[in-house]
Amino acid sequence: MTIFNDTLTMRLNTLERNIKSKSNSFYDSYLDLLESTIKYFLDENKVSYDETRTCGYIIKDKKPKDFFYKKLSIDDYTYNKLIDYIKKCNDHKHKKEKNLSIESVINYLKVYYDFINYYITFIKGVNVKFDAKYYESIFGETERLNLQYKNEVIDLKNELDIISKEHKLSKEDNKRYKELLALKDIELMSLDEQNSTLQTQIMILQDIKINSLEGKVYRIADNLHELVDTFNDNKIVKGIIKAENLDFGQYNHNDTIKDINKSITKTKKVIDNTNNVIKKAKDGFETANEIISFVSDLIDNNK
Repeated sequence: MTIFNDTLTMRLNTLERNIKSKSNSFYDSYLDLLESTIKYFLDENKVSYDETRTCGYIIKDKKPKDFFYKKLSIDDYTYNKLIDYIKKCNDHKHKKEKNLSIESVINYLKVYYDFINYYITFIKGVNVKFDAKYYESIFGETERLNLQYKNEVIDLKNELDIISKEHKLSKEDNKRYKELLALKDIELMSLDEQNSTLQTQIMILQDIKINSLEGKVYRIADNLHELVDTFNDNKIVKGIIKAENLDFGQYNHNDTIKDINKSITKTKKVIDNTNNVIKKAKDGFETANEIISFVSDLIDNNK
């Protein structure tokens, strides 16, 4: 969301990151956002205030208070809640409490949104709707993603570890694989840094996995001409049997044709699948997972 200017938007984004991380730094970032917002409103309307003082003093000073009440027509509840939350943010800052609840996030932000909407109404703008469900949905998101990324890295590493031990990785890919940071080292970082590093590892691991599958796909493609020849030969045999009504003695004529038909069907399937690979490669895949899934299915189908 963008609000008023780049500075306020940046502070709001910082606040949201702390909500996603369920960080107690939420209170610091809320106070920074509120103070910057108050000063922005006053500066834009040339209302004088003591710039050396914090927002807890500024909001109660006569000229700013008159502006909020007489110009913005702020209600007593919102005004007093702003003062109350400024005090509580300072208390949290000094006490260094570790827990942040979603209830606090919703309550604090509801008052902030009410406050800025008074100003938006004053400048005849379109009010911003407070979406509590959005903040509920992102609360703790960083932790959830962290667990998801870790599990994905673990699964990919387990799979590639087997391939690496079987010496089926290229020299370059094996080097890239061995150089990846261990999870125990990643866990020493902040959650945001962990998620960024884990996402990078996932991309590298997927790339290595794709490279390991490419060899299998090429082997399938290399057999294409041989399979086509077999397919054509089977058609000739089938035609001869039908045309000449050959007697195979103890072998059943119809069973022989059925066997040939099965071979033809399987050959067609391999050819179709291989052509599908070529078409997919030309059209392009949207994600690395799509490539991996598609190639794995192809290999399984052609066994």
